[in-house]
Amino acid sequence: MMKKLQELICKDFGWKLLSIAIATILWFMVINIDQPIDTRGYSRPLTIENMETLTEKGLAVGNLEELKNTKITVKVKAQRTALDRLNQNPEWITATVDLSSLSNAADGDILSVPVSVSVQGGNTYAISSKSPAAVEISIETMASKELPVEVVLNGTLEGGTYLSEPQLSTETVMVTGPISLVNSVTSVRATVEAADVEENPTVHAELVCYTAEGLPVKGVSTSVEEILVSYSLHDLKQVPIQVEITGTPASGYQVGNVFCNPQYAAVTGSPEALENIVFLQLDSINVSGESATLTETFYLADYLPNGISLLDGDNGKVEVTVNITEQTQKQLTLPASQLRIHGQQDGREYILHGDAHITLTGNGSALEAVQADDLQGSIYVQDLSAGEHRVMVHADLPNGLIMNPSYITVTVKDNMSENE
Repeated sequence: MMKKLQELICKDFGWKLLSIAIATILWFMVINIDQPIDTRGYSRPLTIENMETLTEKGLAVGNLEELKNTKITVKVKAQRTALDRLNQNPEWITATVDLSSLSNAADGDILSVPVSVSVQGGNTYAISSKSPAAVEISIETMASKELPVEVVLNGTLEGGTYLSEPQLSTETVMVTGPISLVNSVTSVRATVEAADVEENPTVHAELVCYTAEGLPVKGVSTSVEEILVSYSLHDLKQVPIQVEITGTPASGYQVGNVFCNPQYAAVTGSPEALENIVFLQLDSINVSGESATLTETFYLADYLPNGISLLDGDNGKVEVTVNITEQTQKQLTLPASQLRIHGQQDGREYILHGDAHITLTGNGSALEAVQADDLQGSIYVQDLSAGEHRVMVHADLPNGLIMNPSYITVTVKDNMSENE
């Protein structure tokens, strides 16, 4: 069986090869010489040409963004191999609208302008159809207005680091475009990513225009497309707020508790600047002749030293309440030995000058019972620099008693500096 099959294949083998070669040549001749014509469809973006025809007259295309998003469906007729090449190079097809014919246009006009389509390759391709064949151009007056640049920070920084107020390479920009779009712009924003700022405190930020509803506005331009936004990276510190009470209340009355709300201010700054700030000292409150509780409002921004800013970036409102009570009081002296010192730092010596003289107020029985030996006082010296300081005295008091503000002088010595 195999032998007969081999004889069948090998018999007249040369003639069989020649027949296959001739058939192949004839097939290629049919394809390349008498190739059938086909039609295919393509979708291409619309290009606007000669915009200066309008801009030189102070006009603009009101629906420019809509036109840029318009797709033109083009049907092209050609041989199949040519269409195959076009499939691989669709950019050979261009759809354009020429505005050079609109030299007589005016504000408010809505004009129909034909779409022109061309294909690279000369007579190889023929345009069968295009859709749409024309587009409407809305003519508006060109307008401009100046707006401040707002910076939006996305995300948060890690590790307790905080940012200063941003410094911008350009504080304001001009927004230009069709008057209807320009009028809809209420803000220009530069968005900054917190992660980028951690790597480099000076970043490039693209500008985007927004409506009052927070929607981006396309079809307008800004005088610069992006700006430089620069930050300073700062540390954070909680510092106590202090206020001194001056004057003498009305006869028969005395100063009771003094409350600051809040008691601490969160401030930021360079490590060097933060080291030098121990507390925020407000203006004194005069209680002369007063017989009722006083409340005064202060703004911490007015008391910040150079290089220090509030964490929240606002005025940092603080309310101070001074209680004025009827005078039932007792004066005691706390020896320095009864004062605990909190917040001491290694390598420093803290010297108290004299004793703490305190005034207690409260009900008669409680005042009569309390003695100086029963009390334990304390002072806080954390972050005090070398030198002399006036520090508030705190005391653990029995229920029903309050202590008027009392201070003691403390000298801080840097033993390391002396040894050197």
